[in-house]
Amino acid sequence: MSLDIVIERIKARVAAVDPNGPRKVLGVFQLNVKTGSGVEKWIVDLKQLKVEQGASASPDVTVTVTLEDLVAISGKTLTVGDALKQGKIELTGDAGLASKLAEVI
Repeated sequence: MSLDIVIERIKARVAAVDPNGPRKVLGVFQLNVKTGSGVEKWIVDLKQLKVEQGASASPDVTVTVTLEDLVAISGKTLTVGDALKQGKIELTGDAGLASKLAEVI
């Protein structure tokens, strides 16, 4: 699976959120995805309900992960907790929001 497919899934999940309804997760995630050609940076902004390529000036949570592990987390074959225990994912920032990462990706 490619990064484009994972990003499209994330965009679809974000687009499905009712902007006027209650939200489970409210924050800005910086995704740094390690690929074969370098690191791709994506902003998942759950405050403004948008996903875009680039780097956030002040994310609530920064996530660094390989493409393979992001695909596994997105496909629910690897939990965020297990990825952390195995050193497959690096999280910095708001621990409460970081724990809700699986709901985002």
